[in-house]
Amino acid sequence: MNRGIGIEDESLAQSYEARAYGAMPYRLMKPLHVEPGRLYPLIVSLHGSGGVGDDNLSNLRFWNGVMAQPRWREQFPAFVLAPQRRPGGVWGPKPDMPEAADLYVRNDLPSTFEIIELLQREFPIDENRIYAVGSSGGGAGTWNIIAAKPEMFAAAIPVCGRFNPAYASRLKRLPIWVFHGDADPLISVEFSRQAFAAISEVGGNIKYTELRGVKHPSWIQAFTYHGDDQSKGYMTRASESADRTTQVWQWLFRQQKP
Repeated sequence: MNRGIGIEDESLAQSYEARAYGAMPYRLMKPLHVEPGRLYPLIVSLHGSGGVGDDNLSNLRFWNGVMAQPRWREQFPAFVLAPQRRPGGVWGPKPDMPEAADLYVRNDLPSTFEIIELLQREFPIDENRIYAVGSSGGGAGTWNIIAAKPEMFAAAIPVCGRFNPAYASRLKRLPIWVFHGDADPLISVEFSRQAFAAISEVGGNIKYTELRGVKHPSWIQAFTYHGDDQSKGYMTRASESADRTTQVWQWLFRQQKP
């Protein structure tokens, strides 16, 4: 079974075509029906450390299975790109952490941007509705990819990822919905709290859902979110300009560049 969502790896792999760009493997899911003359959103899905490799399968994570469900695909027709980090690669610049000081690190975002550009030439992708999502290392990657080219994206969902406060002013325009479990032992919830505070302070468009008692796998709640539950301690704060839509995928697909 794949990440506890009830979809077998073989079935999930069939939904996502296996491709490669140079040394980078990636998967691509297309809309169930591509209508002539219609443009479709593109979701860039960034995995965490559990997806690193070259098998072009482990880059398909829990939320990729959610998006592969027929009901989801009928409701939200879109292209979904799931690139795979190879060993030694990160989604962005080398982390400013003591444990990474002596490590060789390759930034895999340039290759990802090149794949996006190739897909835009090959398929009817709406340049005003390109989204970034990811969790854990992919949550940090989501912050990094939107900070690298904020003008490319229409919205983002970074889940339990490390955030650099220096990004705040660059991300002022972009609708962002952040999720994090307050019991996360691997990536401190303070990163997401700081992200909400910093981007709100510069007048940004941001929502932050904190999940009480949830440890690291907060992507399970994030990518199936239908609204706050006070009894569980799942509560959302929002900046003044944020879209209050409570279902996570409905919120994402409502966002588009002006």
